[in-house]
Amino acid sequence: MVCVASALLFARPHATPGPALRDFESYYAAGATWLRGEDPYSTAIWASERQIPGVDPARYELLPFVGPPASLPLWAMFARMPFSLAAIAWSLVLVASFALVVLFALRACGVALTPMAAIAGVAIGLGFGPLTSAIALGQVALPAFAFALIALFAIERTAVGTAVAALFAALQPNVALVLASQAGRLRALGAFAGAALVFAAASLYATGPHALTAYLRVLNEHGAAERFSTIQLTPAAIAYGFGMGRAWSAGVGLAVAAAAVCAWAILSLRADGARRRFAIACAILPFAVPFFHEHDLCIVFVPALAATLGAERRIAPSAIAAALLVAIDWLGLAQRPDGTLQSLLLASGALFGYAALREDLPWRSFALPAASLVLLGIAGANAHAHPAPIWPDAMHAFGALPPNASAASVWAAEQTASGLLTPNAFWAALRCLPLAGCVLLLWLNSKSAPRSRTASRVRA
Repeated sequence: MVCVASALLFARPHATPGPALRDFESYYAAGATWLRGEDPYSTAIWASERQIPGVDPARYELLPFVGPPASLPLWAMFARMPFSLAAIAWSLVLVASFALVVLFALRACGVALTPMAAIAGVAIGLGFGPLTSAIALGQVALPAFAFALIALFAIERTAVGTAVAALFAALQPNVALVLASQAGRLRALGAFAGAALVFAAASLYATGPHALTAYLRVLNEHGAAERFSTIQLTPAAIAYGFGMGRAWSAGVGLAVAAAAVCAWAILSLRADGARRRFAIACAILPFAVPFFHEHDLCIVFVPALAATLGAERRIAPSAIAAALLVAIDWLGLAQRPDGTLQSLLLASGALFGYAALREDLPWRSFALPAASLVLLGIAGANAHAHPAPIWPDAMHAFGALPPNASAASVWAAEQTASGLLTPNAFWAALRCLPLAGCVLLLWLNSKSAPRSRTASRVRA
């Protein structure tokens, strides 16, 4: 906790201009645009965004909204408040979501909730970069994942509770996909069908009879605008970063996605238990979807805990090292090299948290996980020579766009003007590291048996 507190209070990198909770800006503006009766998926959202404190109205820095139509009434509730008050309210939601994620993740791994376990879990959570990134950006991925975990536990008790939790998990569709791992259970299937009906009805209410088809078109356009961006962690974007052509990069993405779906189907059939299937889905999802950012990796918190706490002593060091590979915000090192010390302290806090929960491991077992921290230091040192741009700070002026330009085309122009569509092997290599951690965690969650079961066999 000393490491975590030092990272958050004394080792913070330079602040970037703009409003707090940058992604919440688009949610808030979408709600305000919808209240005016305009299309929040169009460039009309800029009229709301430019009124938010911290946004530079003199520079066209439109941040598109790509959330589902069913979420618009929720964002409209926040848009009825002043932005400063809405940001505080949303921050409380994020903090509560963080606490729920840590609590349910520990419970899913069978950890007794002692004071020491709770403190260690918080240290691991704060040292898990995707979770802290989601809080800093105001990302809806964190509350959505908290509800996905609630749905996982609710399946065992109530169909109505499962449906409600699944409905809120769908605020971030990428995150809600992990609940497909539970679709083989009859109660879960009925609950998900009910949630889908309510979701469709809310979408129709929000944006009219063509809500779902229009939303799919928005997703397709926005995905095309950002498919090869540096801020994407997908195999296609990484292949493009290494210099591969767009067509070949897209092919790589499709091939990896197809392999991931097949692997998920096979491993899910072999998995022993609903929670193991959930962990496997969380670890494999980054390879199966065409749109994935750093904060979306918050779903890997569960397989990281499950692998490190359930692994036998001989493979536990590998599990902790894999968990740290996902926990570190590698691309963030290139975007803000002066944040290397903060990343090092946060990762160290997570490492000590794992040590507290794995008291059966000798200290020499932590030599391999510590190598991840050494790799972090090396990457941070080299990041000064390969700085990655941050939108919108790095954005240069771009040419005039047609009067009827879509929000997606504006966003593509902003990505290009910011340098985020520039191939760079160093940035691509950094993005490979969390995906390598996901592969290791996937293997460990599908291979190793829980420690409690292993111990019972030894005693028998």
